[in-house]
Amino acid sequence: MAEYRTELRSAIGLALAGLITLWAAVWNQFYSEWAYGRTASKILILAAIVLGVAAMAIAGRQVNDEPRIPRTRGNVWILTVLLALHGLVAGWALSGAPPTVDCLSWQRDAVATLLQGRDPYGTSHANIYSAEAASRFYGPGTLVNGRVQVGLTYPPATLLVSIPGYLLGDVRYGYAAAIMLSAILVFALFPDERGLLVAAFILLAPTTFYVEYECWTEPLVWMLLCGTIYAAVKRPRWLPVALGLFLASKQYNFLAVPLIGYLVMPFNWKTALRLGASSLAIALATVLPFAIWDAHALWHDLYTFLSIVPVRQDALSFAIPFPIYARIGPLLLIGFMVWAIRREAKRPVMFAAGYGMALMLFFSASEQAFLNYYFLISFALLLAAAGLWPQSFADKGSIPERGFAANS
Repeated sequence: MAEYRTELRSAIGLALAGLITLWAAVWNQFYSEWAYGRTASKILILAAIVLGVAAMAIAGRQVNDEPRIPRTRGNVWILTVLLALHGLVAGWALSGAPPTVDCLSWQRDAVATLLQGRDPYGTSHANIYSAEAASRFYGPGTLVNGRVQVGLTYPPATLLVSIPGYLLGDVRYGYAAAIMLSAILVFALFPDERGLLVAAFILLAPTTFYVEYECWTEPLVWMLLCGTIYAAVKRPRWLPVALGLFLASKQYNFLAVPLIGYLVMPFNWKTALRLGASSLAIALATVLPFAIWDAHALWHDLYTFLSIVPVRQDALSFAIPFPIYARIGPLLLIGFMVWAIRREAKRPVMFAAGYGMALMLFFSASEQAFLNYYFLISFALLLAAAGLWPQSFADKGSIPERGFAANS
């Protein structure tokens, strides 16, 4: 019983950290002009960091070997209704006037360029912002004669969802589909009340529709995170592919590499290194064709252009009011990583928790930290909370966390 109480406290802590994170991001995005609005957002992020790390610290290493949770017909029907509802609302929202946001025009133009047989990296785009707004968004020398000197700031894996969406009439349809697929994967992991609750939150949260509308790429990263956890638990042979695509989906996912050992059950360094090598090879394979095409253009778009963007005063980061934190934050992140790697309590769902907390520490010290990033962090922590929730309280079986080593 003591183990279940510990798991319950850990699950509650991660769930609260995830919800507080999303609350802080929404507050910063929409209510920052209120008195002390941005200060309140940062206080909430600090609370989420403390809660999240504490919840990880008390999580046990118990792996439940009880029978799998039965997938009832009623739960399947509820999920089907939730998916249909999300599809209808997303379709309605995306059918209206598109937002004036560069990530939409860049992805749309990049796909069109690729389908014409040309390299989507290293091109340029018409500036869609006013001169004042462009000076806040773009670094020095990147706006020339009214054109932004960049092709696509997202890794090639982004084209996985951009191309199908573009062919259907809007690249954002691919992100709506990614959200729906992520809900299916969560339910496949937890086909009970846990899975339905998390799936409902994923599919119905207003922030989800807002992220889709703005054409941010985090729904793809989130879907691939869900796919990675699903593969680790239920389809270990698929894990190198799922993990490789996940690592290749966004530049900041290098933070997940030290946590790969969490996906290996039971843990051993040889298997973890083998999984890391194979997944990194797959991640590299998604980038290599474009590197061969034009390595300089690829490097410019994925790194150089982003490295000179101006400091955003509206970022949800401690480094904005306290510049010294830009130096302290990385040290805290490194300390967290060392602690996370050394922990014995490794299990696949804790990969999501560690990844979410690593991102939280990273962006809380970054000069660019907005709703889309904290959206991903929040969902990662909620996924971990669902996996830690002790189902034995309700006399239900839990899915055995087999990990990569079990069937690889």
